[in-house]
Amino acid sequence: MMVAALPQTKRYTVDDLAHFPDDGKLRELAGGRIVEWDVTNLLHAFFITTLAGILRGFVLEHRLGLVVSADPLVRVLDSQHDARGPDVAFYARGRIPTDLTTASTATAPDLVIEVLSPSDPASEVQQKVHDWLRAGVRLLWYVDPVIGLTAVHHAGAVAYVPKEDPLDGADVVPGFSIRLQDVFDELAAVQGAAE
Repeated sequence: MMVAALPQTKRYTVDDLAHFPDDGKLRELAGGRIVEWDVTNLLHAFFITTLAGILRGFVLEHRLGLVVSADPLVRVLDSQHDARGPDVAFYARGRIPTDLTTASTATAPDLVIEVLSPSDPASEVQQKVHDWLRAGVRLLWYVDPVIGLTAVHHAGAVAYVPKEDPLDGADVVPGFSIRLQDVFDELAAVQGAAE
């Protein structure tokens, strides 16, 4: 997803986002600054859909909570000037926002999965990681679908997990584990069947 920051003419709030055109861009807020993420590509969408589906299946089977995708806005520390949309998010039972129809929630997910796009500037990625962690996300996976490396933020530490090694839900989604290699293999199998 290509990201662009709009020229600042004012400090925007979550309510201002409703006045932007429905042009397929995800708009987030960082300190009142609008950050636009362009429409995704198929690889990015495949990884989001696959990871959300696998996580959702596990969560439903074990009745652990709620899994969402499609970038629902979360206000960082209930700020009207800081709001982020996760690619995939998990809310544990007992922490699911009570009003699922609002434009944004102040309840931080327990797990956030973000999928990196080659066009994402490092500074914006780092700001988004920082915002998720200060919002109270307990486990954050930042997945690079090109090289298969995931930055895992948990309990104040960062680990880098290659695609061959398992990513696990730690104490946030107990018992959940996935290898990115399996996602890569699924993509290769689908591409091979299409030829």
